[in-house]
Amino acid sequence: MKAIDVFRKHKSEMVRLWTDSVFDTYPFETTGFLRTKDDPFGNPVANMTKEAAGAVYDAVTGESVEVAQTRKAMDRFIKLRAVQKFSPSQSLAVFSLMKPLLRQHVMPELMAQDDLAAYLETESRIDSLTLLAFDMYMEDREILAESRITEIRNQHAQLARWAQQLESGAVPSGDDR
Repeated sequence: MKAIDVFRKHKSEMVRLWTDSVFDTYPFETTGFLRTKDDPFGNPVANMTKEAAGAVYDAVTGESVEVAQTRKAMDRFIKLRAVQKFSPSQSLAVFSLMKPLLRQHVMPELMAQDDLAAYLETESRIDSLTLLAFDMYMEDREILAESRITEIRNQHAQLARWAQQLESGAVPSGDDR
C-alpha cells in the first residue's frame, strides 16, 4: 500500500481527533458546546475548525499542496484564532497537535511498510504549514490593530469636535454624536 493510501485510510479519524484536540484548547465550559452544537451560525468556532481540519490534513499528507488553496481553506480558521483571547503561541500550537496523533495512528503502519521517509515528510509539512499559519495570523493581527487605531482616532476626533462646540458655547445636538 502506498503511503498516500495509508494517509487516506486514516483521514476521517485524524480529522476528528485533531478537531477534538483543537476544541480542548478552549475553556472547559466551552468544549461541550463546541462538540455538540452543529449549527454553523450558532457555533461558528466549531464550524470553522471542522472546515479547516480536512484542508490541514490534506496539506500535511501531501494530498493537496497548492499553497493558495491551502491558504484559502485555512483563512477563516486563522482569522478566528487571531481575534480570540489566546497568545500567538497558543493560537498556532494547534497545528503541532497533529504530530502526536499521526505518530500514534499512522506512523506504525508506515514503519511496518518500511516507509518512514513518507512520515517524516509529513512532519516537515506540518512545520511548513505552521509557518504559513503564522504569516496569516500576523497579517490578521495587523489588520485588527489598524482597525483599533482607526477607531481610537475617530473617537478622539469626535471628542475634539464636542470640546470645540462646548468651548464656543454651542450645545451639541443629538445628531452630532
